[in-house]
Amino acid sequence: MSEQQNTSYTVKERYRITRKVTIAGAVVNLILAIFKIIIGYIGHSHALVVDGIHSFSDLLSDIIVVFAAKKGSQSPDENHPYGHARIETAFAAILGGILITVGIGIVIDALDRLSSGDIITPSSMTLWVALLSVLSKEALYQYTFIYARRLNSSILKANAWHHRSDAISSIVVLVGIAGSIYGIQYLDAAAAVIVSMMISKIGWDIARESIDQLVDKGLDPKKVQSISRHIIEIPGVSQMHMLRSRQMGAEALLDVHIEVSPQLSVSEGHRISDEVSAQLTNSFPDIAQVLVHIDPENDEAHSSCSHLPLRDEILSDLEQCWSQIKQSKSIEAVTLHYLNGKVNIQVILPLSIINTSEMKLSTELEKSLNLSLQKLDYIDKLELLYH
Repeated sequence: MSEQQNTSYTVKERYRITRKVTIAGAVVNLILAIFKIIIGYIGHSHALVVDGIHSFSDLLSDIIVVFAAKKGSQSPDENHPYGHARIETAFAAILGGILITVGIGIVIDALDRLSSGDIITPSSMTLWVALLSVLSKEALYQYTFIYARRLNSSILKANAWHHRSDAISSIVVLVGIAGSIYGIQYLDAAAAVIVSMMISKIGWDIARESIDQLVDKGLDPKKVQSISRHIIEIPGVSQMHMLRSRQMGAEALLDVHIEVSPQLSVSEGHRISDEVSAQLTNSFPDIAQVLVHIDPENDEAHSSCSHLPLRDEILSDLEQCWSQIKQSKSIEAVTLHYLNGKVNIQVILPLSIINTSEMKLSTELEKSLNLSLQKLDYIDKLELLYH
């Protein structure tokens, strides 16, 4: 199942699945921790005892995951109108930090054992417990990561990698025990240093990805290009610009400016924006919300019409300019088009005010109205319409 299928799950279902997967991991961690500490102590394996303590620390991360998933599943409220999904992202960053700490801890422990020279040859039963730990933690990794992909959950991914780091640390213990039994006493310490660097790298990647989401890093550039191409293909959209994206938990949020014909009605422009939003959320299941801004022209650099007066002021100016033209009293509607830093005006008049057999009267009226507007430098052109 692909990551895009995550939207088939409701928020409550996501929490239920996350809780189920995490509790399963917590139970395994508890059993392994107790088992490794007891067998490690009986079998004289300091590394296995330390690994058991490490497994107890995993319970903390499991508790964090369940807590974060529960908080993140809460519905939007007055103080959090976009929901609580970023709680999950924040705790994923914390788990990434835990992985980094674990990696550093293994290095410190390995160096301490090397410097102290306190090497004890463990019994063979500790080797089998270490192997059981490796297999159990790898199984937990696979199990958790399957659901992490299904839900596109950053915190489950982080916890899955935590399980993988535990499996790797248990491999270190396994190699160390085997090395001690077969006479290569310092092999476990050397392997620990290498593997701990891998664990820290995984933790860094998870923490960085989570922090990127928290600071509103945009979606992958290839995905943004795909979204852009899709928008341009929607009927009614002539161009698009200022496409911005961000990630909130498993969901993506977008806002975009689309250009439509400047002659369209407000309602038709709104209908096109609805179509853009609907097609994007249907074609890209991880996109939860699209905010569409309608433009009659490209305003990416700046709004070329922001300095122009609003409707009430323009109508007042028109009334003053046309006060001596009696036909202006019959105007039924005025439509304003803000384009290219100017205002284009469409005036609707009843056909009854002119003699339809003599079109020159219409031309003369348009000429008179235009002449009266010359002092209004923000007006580009005037068009008369009759019905």
